[in-house]
Amino acid sequence: MDKTGAKKGGFMDQLVALFKNVWLKRGVAVLCWGYTGFLIWVAWLNYAYFLEFENPTPLFVLYVFVNIAALGLMIYTRRQVITQINVMLLPIIVFATFLLAFGNWYMILPPLCVVIAIFFISRANETLKTVLGTMYLLMYVVGGAAYITITLLMGRMSLTGVDLTLRDTSYEVMSPDGNYRIVRYVDKPTGERRTASYYVEDVTGDAEIPFGSAKRVLGCGWVVTTKYTSRTDSPVSWTVQTIDGEKIQMLNVEGTIKENPYIAEGVTAVVTSEESAAAEDTFETIAVTAAATAESAGSAE
Repeated sequence: MDKTGAKKGGFMDQLVALFKNVWLKRGVAVLCWGYTGFLIWVAWLNYAYFLEFENPTPLFVLYVFVNIAALGLMIYTRRQVITQINVMLLPIIVFATFLLAFGNWYMILPPLCVVIAIFFISRANETLKTVLGTMYLLMYVVGGAAYITITLLMGRMSLTGVDLTLRDTSYEVMSPDGNYRIVRYVDKPTGERRTASYYVEDVTGDAEIPFGSAKRVLGCGWVVTTKYTSRTDSPVSWTVQTIDGEKIQMLNVEGTIKENPYIAEGVTAVVTSEESAAAEDTFETIAVTAAATAESAGSAE
């Protein structure tokens, strides 16, 4: 019995000593910055992408688990300076998600609860926590109130230029090569006033997320805004045109052929660079000619 108890006690003592090891705590504290990077990624997804979930329940469970695991690791390293600095910065990052995903509380509440809990649990300087806590509280209250007010007066804000709540998820027209898609946004008025705006998005910019998809919206190109009558409306389609012997995918907009906005931007960039190169060549030619003229004048004297 004594030997068995001694063995068990020895193992437990070793385990406790391992968890008390300062280098292990520092390593875990550095690892906790991965959670900070994760929250930055979540904010970026809400900023630049339209999120579609195939099965939201397991995704939400996974999301909550990640936040709880991060909270546990930060509680374990709450006395480490690395974690204390991390904790002081996290409210700013979560605030970005708070504004960009405003209304999607299933995405906001888990990290917000983690930030509030670890902010009070961490062993950072109490005076600093009081000052920063007051500033962060005002930031959230004023920011949330300003967002609600602006939304009520001017409509939903969107840094991408489109209101994702108006996106028609049942409408997508893919290009023949599968690199671009046409999507539409239908405004809320009814009857004769209702319109639909059509945009082109780059499929290659999409991101993969568990149990869903993230479709790149940032940088999408507007095509046309027209009257909307039903879901079967499709005034924009793809067509292939041969230009200078090269097949280019163009847009057929109500019988008028237009360029793909992404390709048009690429052509503009190429033309601009060619014009700049030509201007540089001309400047060099003028400089060489001027130098030669000066040498000739000096020889004549």
